[in-house]
Amino acid sequence: MDDCVFCKIIDGRAPAFILDENEHVIVFLSLESHPLIVPKRHIADIHALDDDLGAAIMQASIGIAKAVRQGLNCDGIYVTQANGAAAGQDVFHYHMHIYPRWHDQRQWASYTRDRERTAGKIKAAL
Repeated sequence: MDDCVFCKIIDGRAPAFILDENEHVIVFLSLESHPLIVPKRHIADIHALDDDLGAAIMQASIGIAKAVRQGLNCDGIYVTQANGAAAGQDVFHYHMHIYPRWHDQRQWASYTRDRERTAGKIKAAL
């Protein structure tokens, strides 16, 4: 889709901090500095996923969650996914969010200020 920001990132028409990718998915930092797992094929929401792509997304999510925990030394991981505007979906290209969490969330501020550093720590842990 020409107007989808995620499709633009996948096609190289928009910049992003790419963390990982394979034939099915691409993983990059959101503007808020947490990883997003995105299928390379434009799919609006979970209802259009097939089993194989759903499995590839979940497999990538598990690997990225482990890398986030190790690379950012966080206390926990929050994984979320929204479908439809009523659920808070704001980019209508299916994606999973991997949020690092700390008991003291002030630690997150240092990672949101330096996205390049955050991307580097996650990539090094992959």
